[in-house]
Amino acid sequence: MNRFKSFCVTCARGARSFTRYYRAFLLDPATLVTLGSALLLLLAIGLNPLEVISDKAPLNAAHWLYLAAALLGSGYIWWSAVRGIREGDFTADIPVSLATLAAILIGQYAAAAVVAVLLLVGGLLEEFVAARAGHALEDLAGLLPDRVTVRRPGGDAIVSLQSLQVGEIILVRPGERVAVDGEILSGSATINQAVITGESIAVEKQVGDRVYAGSLNENGALEVRTVQVGEFTTLGQIRRLVAQAQANKAPIERTLDRYARFYTPAAILLGLVLWVWSGDVLRAITVLIVFCPCVMALATPTALVASIGNAAMRGSLVKRGATIEALAKVNTVIFDKTGTLTLGNPQLVDLITLNDLSENELLLIAAAAEKVSEHPLGRSVLNAALNKSMQVPDPEDFEVLTGSGVRAVVGTKNVMLGKLDWLSGAGLPLADEICDRVDAFSAAGRMVIIMLLDRSPAALLVFEDGLRPESKPVLMRLQKMGLSTVLLSGDHSQTVQRVAAELGIDEFYAGVLPQQKLEVVRRLQSEGRSVVFVGDGINDGPALASADVGISMGLGGSDLAIETAEISLLSDDLTRLPHLIYLARLAMRAIRQNLAFSLGVLALAVFLTVLGFLSPVSGALLHELSSIPVIANSARLITLKEENLN
Repeated sequence: MNRFKSFCVTCARGARSFTRYYRAFLLDPATLVTLGSALLLLLAIGLNPLEVISDKAPLNAAHWLYLAAALLGSGYIWWSAVRGIREGDFTADIPVSLATLAAILIGQYAAAAVVAVLLLVGGLLEEFVAARAGHALEDLAGLLPDRVTVRRPGGDAIVSLQSLQVGEIILVRPGERVAVDGEILSGSATINQAVITGESIAVEKQVGDRVYAGSLNENGALEVRTVQVGEFTTLGQIRRLVAQAQANKAPIERTLDRYARFYTPAAILLGLVLWVWSGDVLRAITVLIVFCPCVMALATPTALVASIGNAAMRGSLVKRGATIEALAKVNTVIFDKTGTLTLGNPQLVDLITLNDLSENELLLIAAAAEKVSEHPLGRSVLNAALNKSMQVPDPEDFEVLTGSGVRAVVGTKNVMLGKLDWLSGAGLPLADEICDRVDAFSAAGRMVIIMLLDRSPAALLVFEDGLRPESKPVLMRLQKMGLSTVLLSGDHSQTVQRVAAELGIDEFYAGVLPQQKLEVVRRLQSEGRSVVFVGDGINDGPALASADVGISMGLGGSDLAIETAEISLLSDDLTRLPHLIYLARLAMRAIRQNLAFSLGVLALAVFLTVLGFLSPVSGALLHELSSIPVIANSARLITLKEENLN
């Protein structure tokens, strides 16, 4: 008994939650009309079920309930058809309206009621799916707290999220969600940002790292300086772009809409011909029911929405349904090098000693000289020392020579670090052997900084922009899928050639400026290639916009690149790229399968109707049930994983 009471309480709570969650959907006129006509139909069937399946069934009070259900359900369909005609949209409601009207006029109230209710229920299910999609977007907004704690000179203040300003500092406690996109000013924490990047494992965040609205602070307190709020956050952009993706129609979908205009006159003409030929008005009514293109209309959007949802769950934001169609056709992938295939941060990969000091001693001196430098190479030297747990002292004196190098005093030593051409131009003694070694490294695509101690050569510091670990496997996967790969970079030819050789790319272009990247994209397109461009920088904007599909590296990429590209890889994970292309190909295959199935069911239904095997009721059932395989075929795209990519 207690278990039964507990079950009832759970059901009641679930019903209240459902009612509150879908209140707007439940109070929509279409929902109320559908439920009302369905209730009348069920009552009528309960009183006289034989009237649905036989013209000779005895009539009773249920006959008028069938009429009421037919008028209520058909009335809404008629109103929808008239509204469509006024707007120039000749939808499937028109032949269905004619069918139900004809059935009512000849006294087939039960048939008219069943047809109207079945079609309304089918539409209701579609609206319910749309309502769930809408609530999914609202759930994204629900990830943000309503109020935040702001650190101010007079003390902490709790304010509404809407009143928060860019530049303010907020406190994020353990267990709270981050309310803004911002930069950590103090503290460290483990942040679960799966909702933004698709990363399944929480990441460690330190001072200077970026955090994103909607991510969860699993432990540790943080002070975060607000960079973006509200709809301008990454989460806000995801909501906006997903909504646009659901609303925008792909070219293939618009083509179907144009062809759908011919269905209404074709259905009416076929119904009239069949009526004249057979003398059976019920056959004409059935043709009007089965001939409407409802199932065909589901074929494309269901597959597109499912594939966009799959990509979003794995950290790839696809902005439009049209992008899926374009991505399925690509045969060439162009990569920008720096920050896309490489990490974008030159790393110290070697230190060659030129005097009697050890490698660690020289590294410590170089790190001290670069300790207060803001240059990426200087930070790389400092990080290399810190990674070896060295205690790096402050320099006694420090001077930046913009574009050339640095001078510093470390202990009793005068330190200079700079490139070969600057040191040579400054008249400092450099042996031919040293110059030859620098030239050899440069020819291999590496950057070399020379360190002098008291004006004597002491070490060669060799830097390299390392490849992303996933770059080579991704390139191999793309090539296995039959795609050509191209490398573009503004770097000098030796570096680009080395990277291309490591990745197995035969076609590459070095020393290209932004306009030249655009020219390469257009030239390949003029050769008949369908091009994807993958980049991350401001200078990639023109190429991203011109390519058939532009893909930006979301976390590390510039705002311009993210805004220009049709797809953003929010986790900066290149392994998403082969999955996206495979997913797009599978989506287009599913659309073709859906269309073929829909046309097959249509042809079969018309054939059976002409032979007299289908009645209005059985025709409506066949019409509605045929949508189930279409939806199921599209729905499988949602669960497609990278592991399924063979």
